[in-house]
Amino acid sequence: MDFKERAPFGETGLMLSRIGLASGYGVPADSIEKAFHEYGVNYLYISPLLNLGNMVKAIRNLAPDHRDELCIVLARPLLKGFRLDRYVERWLKKLRLEWIDLLFQDVRKPPSQELTDRVLQLRESEKVRLLGISSHDRPFLGRIASGASESPVDFFHTRYNAVHTGAEKDIFPHLPPEDRPGVVIFTATCWRKLLKPKLMPAGELPLTAAECYRFVLSHPDVNVCVTAPSTAQRMEENFKALDAGPLDEEEMARIRRIGKHIYG
Repeated sequence: MDFKERAPFGETGLMLSRIGLASGYGVPADSIEKAFHEYGVNYLYISPLLNLGNMVKAIRNLAPDHRDELCIVLARPLLKGFRLDRYVERWLKKLRLEWIDLLFQDVRKPPSQELTDRVLQLRESEKVRLLGISSHDRPFLGRIASGASESPVDFFHTRYNAVHTGAEKDIFPHLPPEDRPGVVIFTATCWRKLLKPKLMPAGELPLTAAECYRFVLSHPDVNVCVTAPSTAQRMEENFKALDAGPLDEEEMARIRRIGKHIYG
């Protein structure tokens, strides 16, 4: 398993970088472009509630020559009275694009038929390629993965890290063997708890960010892990996971031990 190589995104037909970049926390536009050119990072996620200027600038700079390589990801905000089609159109205009690659909704129950119809219309219009669901409710995602819901789901966007490992029993075992959806993970550092010395077991050093990403990416059911660095230096530190590759058994046991301690 080589983390530096782009890999299949489930059975969706996309080839994506193992680490994706999220907008809004301060990483400069030129660093985002460097991530694409030097590290092959092509999963670029626009978080609609944060400062997006740097990501917008980077996408505008990259898209004219590299659009077919890029995976542009957009989240649907939880707003009353909100029109999904108009929202997508605004972002297409802002980014100067003809389509969004991935669109996901943050939900806690199966989407209404009206919303399902709208997202399907977007996919049929080719303004959105793939549709996904995000939730902190892992058993809910597991039920969808197992086919209990007929919601259109091409990928899942969920939490998984050394502290919160519940996806290993609630989601991953329920992924279908055929037409497998993509799996994207966020919060690999558990909101940086895994990096804090004061939270470690006695005698243990805190994890590095790269070790947190390696833990997530070492799981065979994970396709992409998203990072949201605040600076170019932090981005580079996170990308060390790509060179280091999967954890060995001893490293995995240590990280699980630390995660269990923090959880407890």
